[in-house]
Amino acid sequence: MNELPQIPEDRIKAASQGLRAIAHELRLSVLCLLLERPMCVHELIEATGAAQSNLSQHLSKMRMLGILENEKRGQEVIYRIANPAFADLVHALKFIYCPEMCVAPKGEG
Repeated sequence: MNELPQIPEDRIKAASQGLRAIAHELRLSVLCLLLERPMCVHELIEATGAAQSNLSQHLSKMRMLGILENEKRGQEVIYRIANPAFADLVHALKFIYCPEMCVAPKGEG
């Protein structure tokens, strides 16, 4: 009898942390915005309506977890999704919960 492969506990823990990190409404809103293109902090503030201090805390947490990366350009800090797999995950969530906002693949619809 073949045993099923065991996923290492540290990987399960890391996945759980990543999912918890994106489960917050503001963080998920930011990720949806960043699917479109990298954005600076003031654009994210304007788009989400969040206070700068609140948004900065959430951006920092996602950056520390490797979900986002940032780049300083002059006075601006530009954020983007760091890992394409997270972008795929957010795309999947968007497709499930906001299908009207998703573009149908070529040849469909």
